Amino acid sequence: MTIKNGASYLNRIERLKNKVLNTIPSIDVENARILTESFKQTEGEPLVIRKAKAFYQQCQTKTIFIQEDELIVGSPGSRIRAGILNPDVSWHVLEEEYETMSERIRDPFLFGDEEKEVFNQIIKPYWKGKSYFEAWQKRMPEEVRHLAASSVFFVALRTIRGPGELTPGHDWIVKAGINGIRQEITMTRANLDPATPEGYSKEVYLKALEIICDGIVMLAGRYSELAAKKAAVEKDSKRKQELEKIAEVMKQVPLHPAKTLWEGLQSAYLYHSCILMEQQAGSYTLGRLDQYMYPLYRKDIEEGRLTKVQAQELLDCLWVKIAEQVIFQDEESAKYATGYIPYQNVCVGGVDADGSDAVNELSYMMIQATMDVRMFQPSFCVRYNRGKNPDSFLKKVSELIKLGTGFPAFLNDDVGVKLMMGKGVPIEDAYNWNPTGCIEPSIMGKMRNSTGVGSINLGAVLEGALTNGYNRASNTYPLLKTGDPRLFKTFEEFKNAAKAQLAYVIKKFVEADLVLESISKELRPVPVVSLSFKECVQSAVDYDQGGAKYTVSNGIGLVGGGEFVNGLAAVKQLIYDEKRLTWSELLEALEQNFNAQEEIRNLCAAASKYGNDIADVDALATEIFEFTADEIEKYPGQYGIRTACSVPTTCHIPCGVVTGALPSGRKAYTPLSDSVSATAGTDVNGPTALLKSVSKINHARFLNGTLFNMKLDPKTVEGAGGTARLMNLLKSVCDLGIYHIQFNVVSRETLIDAQEHPEKYKGMLVRVAGYSAYFVELDKMVQDEIIMRTRHELVTN
Repeated sequence: MTIKNGASYLNRIERLKNKVLNTIPSIDVENARILTESFKQTEGEPLVIRKAKAFYQQCQTKTIFIQEDELIVGSPGSRIRAGILNPDVSWHVLEEEYETMSERIRDPFLFGDEEKEVFNQIIKPYWKGKSYFEAWQKRMPEEVRHLAASSVFFVALRTIRGPGELTPGHDWIVKAGINGIRQEITMTRANLDPATPEGYSKEVYLKALEIICDGIVMLAGRYSELAAKKAAVEKDSKRKQELEKIAEVMKQVPLHPAKTLWEGLQSAYLYHSCILMEQQAGSYTLGRLDQYMYPLYRKDIEEGRLTKVQAQELLDCLWVKIAEQVIFQDEESAKYATGYIPYQNVCVGGVDADGSDAVNELSYMMIQATMDVRMFQPSFCVRYNRGKNPDSFLKKVSELIKLGTGFPAFLNDDVGVKLMMGKGVPIEDAYNWNPTGCIEPSIMGKMRNSTGVGSINLGAVLEGALTNGYNRASNTYPLLKTGDPRLFKTFEEFKNAAKAQLAYVIKKFVEADLVLESISKELRPVPVVSLSFKECVQSAVDYDQGGAKYTVSNGIGLVGGGEFVNGLAAVKQLIYDEKRLTWSELLEALEQNFNAQEEIRNLCAAASKYGNDIADVDALATEIFEFTADEIEKYPGQYGIRTACSVPTTCHIPCGVVTGALPSGRKAYTPLSDSVSATAGTDVNGPTALLKSVSKINHARFLNGTLFNMKLDPKTVEGAGGTARLMNLLKSVCDLGIYHIQFNVVSRETLIDAQEHPEKYKGMLVRVAGYSAYFVELDKMVQDEIIMRTRHELVTN
C-alpha cells in the first residue's frame, strides 16, 4: 500500500471526480450485443440458463479498463457514465428515440453511429416481439391502459428496467467469497432428487448459479491480468505499486473471502458492477457498508496494514466509482426521475442485531467521504437512533447537511424498524434494515422488495371528484362517475366522492401490477442478483420467483398528497364552513383555470393549507393517508403484502403538467406537492409548524416509506450555533415519529444565478426528491419547483 499519510489524496479524488463530471453520458450497447449473440446460440435451453450463459459471455468478452488514479476498479459498461441497454426488457426505447436521444430535454445521451449500427443490425431484429415491455403492452387491461394514458397514474419505471429497489447480499459476497457460495450450492444440490419435477427445476437453477459464479471469477481474473500488464510498463513507481496491489486484490476477491478493507470494498463493488451488467435497473443498494466493512477495517488498523488516512482514500475512491454510474431510461420515464439517477444507496448508523448502538469509526469516515467527494452518488443515508446513537454522530451528520449537497437522507431508526416489522420481519432482522431506492426500507440479502411500478396522481384523482370522472388532460372519462358536486349537501359527500375515486384508482393500479409481477416471474429471472441471497441459493428459487427469506409485493406510491388535502380543505372551508363560494362559482373558476377570476383564486390560495399546524387540515391529511394505506393493503400481491409509499422522485412535476386547476388555488399544469411535504411556498408558519403537520401522518402505516423535503436558509445553520440548531431539529423529527427528512441548504439567489449561468455551477448538487442531482442537469420545471420551495429559518428557543 503506497497511499501517503496526509490530505494529498484529495488531489487524486479531484482528478477522478473531474473525469466523471466532464464525461457526457452515452448509450452503450456492448452488453446488449453480447447478450443477443449468446441468446442466439442457446435457443431451446431453459431461460435462466440462457441468462447465465449470456452473463458469462459478457464477463469473458466485454471491454474492461483501469483508469489513471483508480484504486477500486470495475465497470458494468465499456466506459464510464454509460447508459446500458437491456434489450430483453425494452429494446424499443432506442428505436423510438433514435434521432432525439442526444438532444432530448431530459437526461440526453450521446448515441454514436457504431452503437446505432449494432442496434439496427443485431439487437433490434432479434428482440422485436420478445421483450418484457412488449409482453406488458399486450397484457395490460384496457381500463388500466386508459388510466395510464390519462396520467391518473403512471406505469413507467419497472416496465423499462425490470425489478429494482433491492439490497443484494453484498455482505455475504464479501464474507464468504464465491467459493463459499459454491459450497452452499453444492450442499443444496446434495438434497435434491433430479428425478422429480421440483428437483429437476432446482437442479437447472443451481447450474445457472454456478455459471454466474464462473463468470464473476473470470471477470475478476481479467482485471487482475490487466492491472499486472499495466504495472509491468508503468514508469511511475508509486502508480506501479498501486497497479500491482490491484492485481493482487483481484486475484483474492471475490473468489475468496475478503481479508482486508481494500479487498472488501473491491469485492462489493465488482459484484455491484455485475448486477448492473445483468440489468441496469434502478436502486441497487450496497446497504450498511459501515457494518460489514468494519471488521476488515479494524483488523487492518490493529495489524498495521492501513492507516486511517489510507482507509479514507479507499472510501473516497469507491464513492467516485459509484458516481460513474448513470441510469438509462426513455424520455417519458425520465420525466419522473430526472438526473440520470441510479439510486445506489449506502447507509450508516443505527443499531445492531441486539438493538445496541452500531455507530463505528467507519460511520464517520463514510460521512467524510460524502463530504470529500460531493457527487450525486452514492445516495447517502443515515439511520439515527435517538436513544442509542451518540451526539458526536449527529453532529457529523449535521456538518454534512450544512454543505448543501442534499446529503444525507436522514432516517428515524425507530420508525424504520416498525416499518420492517409491518412487513412481517421479526425484530432481530428488523434491526438490520437499510434504505433502498430513495429511502424505502429493506434488508440486505434477505428481502424481495420493490417500491412499485409508479405512483397515483392524487391531483388527477381529486380533479375526477370535481368533474364527475372527467379528465381534462385526455378529454375523456377514465374515472368513476361519483356525482355532480353541485348536488353534494355536505362536505362529507364530497370527501367520500374523492375517496371513492382514490379507491377505484388503487384497485386498477393493483390490476396493472399483478400483470407485471406475473410477467416478471415468467420472463425476468435474475440469477446474478439471486446469487447473494442465501435463501435463494438454499431453496434454488430465483429472487423474482419468491426465493428470498422475506417477500413483499410491489408498493403503490402517491404523488401530490399535500395538494389533495389542500383541495379538500379549501372546499370544506370556502363552500361548507364559511359559505364564501358556491360550487358553481368554484367549478367555473377551475374550468377557466382562474382566468378573470382572480378574486376566487385569492380566496382559494388564502384557505388553510397543510404544513402549518392547523388542526382541521392536518386531520384531513391523517384521514386520507390512513385511508390510502388501508385500501392498498386490501390487495395482496403475488409476493405477499402490498405496501403503500409516498416516495415520488420528481413525479410531482410531470403529474402536475397533466392536472387541471384545483381548489387550493393551484393553477392548471403547475407542479403538485411532493410526497408528504407541503406544496411549495404554502408552509408559511415556520419549521416547527411544518414538522408538527407532517408528524400527524402515521408514517408507520406507509410500509415502503414517506419522503419529506425541507429547504433551510444557509445563514440559519452557520457556525456552531447553527449546528446545534440543526441537531435539535433532527432530534425533534425523531421525537415526532417522522420517518424521513432531507434538506436543501441553499439560497434562492444562488439557485437563480445557477439557472442563468450554468457554466459557473457545474458541480452544484441539490436535493430533488429522494435523491441529489446536479442542478444544471435538471429540467427547468424541476429547477423552478426547487426555487419555489419555502426557505425556513431555524431559531434558538
